[in-house]
Amino acid sequence: MGFGSRSFMGSKEKASYENSFVGKYQKLVKKNSFLYFGMPMMLSIALGSVLLTNFAALRYERRDEKVKEMSEDEALNMINNRRKVDINDEYYKLQGILEEHQDWEPKRVERLPGESENKW
Repeated sequence: MGFGSRSFMGSKEKASYENSFVGKYQKLVKKNSFLYFGMPMMLSIALGSVLLTNFAALRYERRDEKVKEMSEDEALNMINNRRKVDINDEYYKLQGILEEHQDWEPKRVERLPGESENKW
């Protein structure tokens, strides 16, 4: 520590500082830092964790309320009313080849005169 890091206090200022709350607390922290600084810090972190857990639980409970449970009858109706799946139809849908394009055939592009055919 250099000379500029501490401000000079006279005896009256020092006595009033030591009698203040901050001065008394600083003296206690110097005696037993864990008991007066470490323990309150750890307790505040633990308390904050518990409180935040409760808030997060409320958030997820509200989200779960939006999702309703299905009865067996509703589930059976969903199973019975589903559409029949044909693998070829699904393939053509994915490829973009539908009824309006069923006559589509791949065609070789005609080459310009003098251009190679690039046949292997």
